[in-house]
Amino acid sequence: MQCLLMFALAMAAVPSGAEVPHPIKWSLTANAATLPLHKGSQVQATLSAHISPGWHLYAMDQPPGGPTPTKISLPAGQAFTLNGSIESESVPIIANDPNFNLETRSYEGDTSFRIPVEATSPVSAAKAKLTVEVFFQSCSDRVCLPPSAVRVSALAKQAR
Repeated sequence: MQCLLMFALAMAAVPSGAEVPHPIKWSLTANAATLPLHKGSQVQATLSAHISPGWHLYAMDQPPGGPTPTKISLPAGQAFTLNGSIESESVPIIANDPNFNLETRSYEGDTSFRIPVEATSPVSAAKAKLTVEVFFQSCSDRVCLPPSAVRVSALAKQAR
């Protein structure tokens, strides 16, 4: 309730029609041993989050009852499927969050997630586009933005 009130107050300060800048910028890379891809070819994707100073992103293993944990998935309709567990390359910060008055797990600064995927069919180098969807929530020490979903894409490149 307190978080919703803080968000409403923050939104009231934004001029009508203005876009609220999001404090998280996402990027994706995808590396394969060889191109073109064959069915079963492994691709190592890395999803990176650049988190603006003063903001944090909640971890994938954030317990229920508080902020929305980060969820990363592969949308249907592409030539890739998840092939293992998604892993964070950073250790989350565990601290009391004043927005929720409970202990949360979050990241600050920059963090990345390793996403193991494999091709479900042959894919030419020109069409080896991987898309991931991220559902997440971000907060500062005073305000929380509502959960958001973004899609991020990258062409697979041959690892060197």
